[in-house]
This record gives sequence, C-alpha cells and structure tokens, in this order.
Amino acid sequence: MRKSQTENDMTGQIFAATERLMAKDGLHHLSMHKIAKEANISPGTIYIYFKSKEELLERFAWQVFVCFEEAVRLHLDENASFFVQYRQMWRNAWTFLLNNPNFVQNLRQYQLLPGFENICKKFETNSVWHNFCQRAKTQGVVCDLPASILFSLGLEIPMNLAFRQLYFKEVISDERLDEIIERTWRSFQK
Repeated sequence: MRKSQTENDMTGQIFAATERLMAKDGLHHLSMHKIAKEANISPGTIYIYFKSKEELLERFAWQVFVCFEEAVRLHLDENASFFVQYRQMWRNAWTFLLNNPNFVQNLRQYQLLPGFENICKKFETNSVWHNFCQRAKTQGVVCDLPASILFSLGLEIPMNLAFRQLYFKEVISDERLDEIIERTWRSFQK
C-alpha cells in the first residue's frame, strides 16, 4: 500500500509537471527530459513510471478526464430534480475550471494527446454526464440528442466561459452564471 501511494504521488508529480509545461510551451515542445526537470526528478526516474513519452501522454490524457469527471460528480444528488443535478454539475465544472487555469489553457491541446479520441468515446458512454442524460431522456425531461451533443449545449459552456475569463478577463457574476445555467438548461429540455 505504501509503495502504491508513493507511485501515485510520483505519477501525480509528473502529470502536474506535464500540465504546467503544456500550458507554458505547448504539447509539441514536451520531452521526457523537460518533464523530468520540471518535476524535479532525474530523467532516468521518469522511465521507471513511463516507458515512453507516448505512454506518459496517454495516461496523462486519461487522468485529465478522470479529474474533470470527479469534479463534475462532486456533491451530486441523483435523487434531486434533473435541473438541480444539472446546475450542480455545471457549477462543479465552473469551479474546477476556475481553480485549474492550466487545465483551461490546455483545453485545445488535450485534443492532440495520444489516445484522446478513444478516451472520449469511453467517457461518452460511462460518465456521470452520460448517465444523467440517459435518465433524463428516459423520463422525457430532455430532448433525444446524443449525450455528446447535450454536453456541447451544457457543460462545454463553462469551458468556453472559463477560457474567455482567463484570456480576456471577462469576469462573470454569480447572478449572470445562474442565468446562463438556466438558459443552457432550457436549450435541451424536451
């Protein structure tokens, strides 16, 4: 158990360094040597955890999805009304994005990560959002569009707004966020 915790700490340290470097220099300028240096470990140590840069980036891509999924799921009450659940997921996504500016800065680059498309497909069918959409469609609350389209109409909005806030300093009040949440919810109601 102790070794596993140490391994998780080290991979977390390596992933954090990868994310910082992506935000600073871009995905195409990453190297195992640069990542090791940013993580404050020897270049040889990084190969204990990852056989290659591609493996590191594939596992990093998976971790990106897991972190976002965990954030969206936080304090979600599946017994609440669908709107209350939607608002909670939306607010969770917003809070996560505001607290993780490197994540926001890297959003466009994540699509270039090895295995990104396959990970998207796995998450599309096995995520809190997908399950929410399936239940809401079954009960006739939302229109019968694929969960990926509903994601674009719903939870992709906080991503775009967080990006605008980071780059264009467009601060959005809580009242305005509530209005946006309500309007986006209405966009895919049945």
